[in-house]
Amino acid sequence: MPVPTQQHSSTEALSAASTSAAATRRPSENADPFVLGLPLIVVGALALGLQLTGYVRTSSVGSPLALVIAASGFGLLFTAAWASRITAAPAASLWDAGKSLPVTILGVLSAFFLSYAALVLGLLHSWYGIRPADFQHTQALFQISWLVAFVLLAVSTIRLPVLFTVLFLAFSLVLVFLLIATLDPSQTAGKVGGWIALAIGAAAGYVFLSVSSIASGGPEYPLGSPLAGSRGAVRGDRSSALSTE
Repeated sequence: MPVPTQQHSSTEALSAASTSAAATRRPSENADPFVLGLPLIVVGALALGLQLTGYVRTSSVGSPLALVIAASGFGLLFTAAWASRITAAPAASLWDAGKSLPVTILGVLSAFFLSYAALVLGLLHSWYGIRPADFQHTQALFQISWLVAFVLLAVSTIRLPVLFTVLFLAFSLVLVFLLIATLDPSQTAGKVGGWIALAIGAAAGYVFLSVSSIASGGPEYPLGSPLAGSRGAVRGDRSSALSTE
């Protein structure tokens, strides 16, 4: 009987097509440390932003430290260690050029949050033997040093999706406004820096949604094309590239 045979063949074809489509939507089997790291960046940026914009008194500089130390600082340190040990590339385009810069991003942000906490605690408890008269320029020294580091990091990310370059330029702007507020005490400059920090938290949250989407089998959200060069090898060759770094 030809008709049932045709129906059976059509059913098999539809089933095969459905299976193929499901396979293309399978979540990535390669773990992506940024699925953990990005929410920790969001937490740290929001905590600092809320403190700087006056959600708590600007004199209460210790308010965000619990989050900055325990979540963003040590959490990103763990994430950086994890990222340095992966041997197969995650699916997100962030990893197209290899793992060196992604690991650097996580490690540098961990160092930033931990060093910020060390500065605040050290000044509050007189750990470093710094006289109160020198507090202003000690804070400025911290801000200038990290400003240079974030500008360099922004330049180094021009071959990553452009949103990462924008994020580090935004970190640099936060430090510029904090430096202005430190050397020429101004609540306005400090609040502007705080609002930029809150914007960084929102942008990092968007990147998290993009990375978690592709990690769970969905599409990657647009992160912008790199400002320079290509994003590295073809995706099929990235696992071997990572394993040889």
